[in-house]
Amino acid sequence: MNDTLPPEGTAYTRTLKRAAALAGGVEALAAMLHVSAADMARWIAGNGRPPQDIFLAALDIVSGGLKG
Repeated sequence: MNDTLPPEGTAYTRTLKRAAALAGGVEALAAMLHVSAADMARWIAGNGRPPQDIFLAALDIVSGGLKG
């Protein structure tokens, strides 16, 4: 089995990258979602998957943008 990511990544990595861009960076997104920046960076890099609630929260950010 090939565990390498395709160049465009997975749905998880693409969603987290976009959410981080909208949030103002990886650290900002991690703080918004109450997880460590190290975990967020790991998930964005494709090393493991975020818990479902974290992924869904990131998806909400991506689909609706940030609400101020």
